[in-house]
Amino acid sequence: MNLETDIVKGLKSGCDTAYRHLYEHYYKLLCTVAFEYVGDAFVSEMIVSDVIFAIWQSRESIEINISLRNYLIKSVRNRCLNYLAHSERQHVLRNHVGKKIETEQANDTNNPDNPLTQLIEKELDRKINESIEALPEQTRRIFCLSRFNDMKYEEIARETGVSVDVVKYHIKSALVRLRAALKDYLTVLLILLSVLQ
Repeated sequence: MNLETDIVKGLKSGCDTAYRHLYEHYYKLLCTVAFEYVGDAFVSEMIVSDVIFAIWQSRESIEINISLRNYLIKSVRNRCLNYLAHSERQHVLRNHVGKKIETEQANDTNNPDNPLTQLIEKELDRKINESIEALPEQTRRIFCLSRFNDMKYEEIARETGVSVDVVKYHIKSALVRLRAALKDYLTVLLILLSVLQ
């Protein structure tokens, strides 16, 4: 019980060790719980990472009045239910967008530089930049050092003053969040490209 109390205190203070504890001791269990709801391994990892990030983002005001394990499972379950509801709405939206694209292409079959393609590509580029900016500060810094400065994990660890394991955790979390944020844009772009072929 003392360990769990210390972990909760660490979560509230933003301690890297406490968040790494979540990853090392609860991540697989939570992914299994999420998979039972959504039936997709990647989406399950995305949801669990989002739950852990949500705890980090609201760490100063977070209240955990039940066991940490039960709190995490409940949070994952709720996020899974929200994801399923959102996915249904997105399915309807993608069908609508696909029909719009087909109509646009039927009216402009001879133009290889379709303005709709350019518009969506520009929007995707904007969304990528927005998604990177929306990452938590430490995660964004580590991700940018890795992807844009071509720094190795050990170099990033020295630069930021954290362990290599923490660097790996932040990069993985960043990738999961970026994929989640860009999923719908990539789907629309793939629909567009398939129609334009």
